Amino acid sequence: MPKVPIVIKPLPDQEELSQSLQLSRQLLYKKLKKVEEEVREIVEKVMEEGDGALHYYTKKFDGCDIKKWLIEEKELQNSWEEMDKSFQKIISDIEKRVRSFHERQKPFSWWGEHSASLWGERWRPLHSVACYVPGGRFPYPSSLLMTVIPAQIAGVEEIIVLTPPDAQGKVKQEILAAAFFLGVKKVYRVGGAQAVAGACFGTSSLPAVDKIVGPGNIYVTAAKKLLQGVVGIDSLAGPSEVVIVADKTASPHWLALDLLAQAEHDPLSLSILLSPDEGILLETKRYLERELQNQPLSFSREIPIYLYQVENKEKAWEAVNFLAPEHLQIITENPEKDWLKIKNAGALFLGPQAPVALGDYGYGPNHVLPTDKGAAFSSPLSVRDFGKFSSFIFPQDDETLPWEQFSQLAEIEGLYYHQRSLLARGGKEWPL
Repeated sequence: MPKVPIVIKPLPDQEELSQSLQLSRQLLYKKLKKVEEEVREIVEKVMEEGDGALHYYTKKFDGCDIKKWLIEEKELQNSWEEMDKSFQKIISDIEKRVRSFHERQKPFSWWGEHSASLWGERWRPLHSVACYVPGGRFPYPSSLLMTVIPAQIAGVEEIIVLTPPDAQGKVKQEILAAAFFLGVKKVYRVGGAQAVAGACFGTSSLPAVDKIVGPGNIYVTAAKKLLQGVVGIDSLAGPSEVVIVADKTASPHWLALDLLAQAEHDPLSLSILLSPDEGILLETKRYLERELQNQPLSFSREIPIYLYQVENKEKAWEAVNFLAPEHLQIITENPEKDWLKIKNAGALFLGPQAPVALGDYGYGPNHVLPTDKGAAFSSPLSVRDFGKFSSFIFPQDDETLPWEQFSQLAEIEGLYYHQRSLLARGGKEWPL
């Protein structure tokens, strides 16, 4: 059986719960700290040497000798045309769902009148973004759809895709095909921290962008953390997590599958079940052990799968709001009422027919979500992340403007030319 510890016990108080789950954060911190020094060296080398550094690190980490980073549009087209009809239909159907959901998010400019003046906010899309799509053993066209589509809806003029090559210098055909279907013309075969640094500073081959979005490995996260503020980023994504609240109406077998689906993301990902029903917990544990005994792809865990018994659902909602999970499944008799108790969660999945996997693959909402209690203060990736607001004022009547009052405040704050600037408009400027 794969090494997957399963903890089943009563829900501890918040202090103990926080301490027990600190293991995940501590392990992530140690891993980040270990790679940050190496990532800093990568970033600085890319900043100084450009394409030469991209070539060096791609050969070092990906094992391939890349001469041309930008993939030709013809290769994108061929990838789409060579895919079977079932894949093309999957991508087409997901694109419609994701686009329909995100179309409703588009922000708008506004203006209003105030004391015979105009004021407001103007929303504008970013000029350029890089969408990072992870590589690895399997392709992730879903991540491309989730990052590119909201950028397109926002009206971003230049959208590029960064994705790591394999040892032969190839990019997964499914990613190239999805990019072609969405009309993306610039896909670069480069990944890791070197790709983030290249998109931040720009190289001879790679354009500098305003913002970098999309999930990646710990090297990508460390690079985004280091460059945050120099270039825009979406978030610093940690290991994925799910909290499931279930009552006696839930299927223990489905609960076990949902917990394991989250666990297979990463050895540090969190899978937590909260239930007032001891029988559900015991049955879920039994199914977990059965699945782990029979699964063909063995994986191990550095942190347990937690099965907590709560006194009642109210205690479960308190725990959820404290944990602020990335994903929250509510599988109860009345999820449409229960979800109103939730203050902190990245994405909610209501009812037995809503596993997290349904959201992962493009049912509509975005799957790029805040992790590690980030849902207490941030939101899923959306159209709003691909633009910015500029506020404006347009005074029309100088008689109603607070020249004297504001100049007094400028004097209090010791800002001499602020005061002079205001007084000059108010007709009380003293002669030089």
